[in-house]
Amino acid sequence: MAVEMPLQVVAVAGAEVVQFPWIEATAAVAAVNSAVAALAAQREARASMAGGLSEWAGGYRAEFDGAFGDVTAVASGLEETLAVRVGAIVDGAEAANEAQTRANSAVEA
Repeated sequence: MAVEMPLQVVAVAGAEVVQFPWIEATAAVAAVNSAVAALAAQREARASMAGGLSEWAGGYRAEFDGAFGDVTAVASGLEETLAVRVGAIVDGAEAANEAQTRANSAVEA
């Protein structure tokens, strides 16, 4: 789920400059992409272990299964939450670009 920031629309000469924290937003998107990749790698690695774990029987098996399920569910939920959050950042960048395009068009008209 690597998300990319849209390219910034630059103000033309004489146009109002639409303010948006491009540097911070780009850094946040990169950080979220990194976190999601790490979560996905961990979740996939744990899922690949499930086959070998199915043969394990004995003490604490039920507790392990419960904890394993909880950790997997939390990781999946966190990936989804991060996707929503990073989507909001990208939506803000796209809205800033649309506003800048309108401001540029007003000068060119």
